[in-house]
Amino acid sequence: MIASISVKGQMVIPEAIREQARIKSGDQLDVGYVNGLIVLRKRQVMTPARVRSLLLAGRELPEIKPADEATVARALQRVRNRRKA
Repeated sequence: MIASISVKGQMVIPEAIREQARIKSGDQLDVGYVNGLIVLRKRQVMTPARVRSLLLAGRELPEIKPADEATVARALQRVRNRRKA
């Protein structure tokens, strides 16, 4: 899907994407830029229970190594190349 940016810097998120992400009018999104990608994430309220669950879940994550980052970068490049074709 393609979205255009207006002269005011605004864009419309396609309806199918909004439905999949369960984004509705009034929701707030976190916006970031990582390695050439613009990332939008629905903002979630940080309750004490949510903070605790995130901290506990983070203990189980493996350490990210440079080889892992390279693998992700290659996978992203393959996807981008497929889109161009």
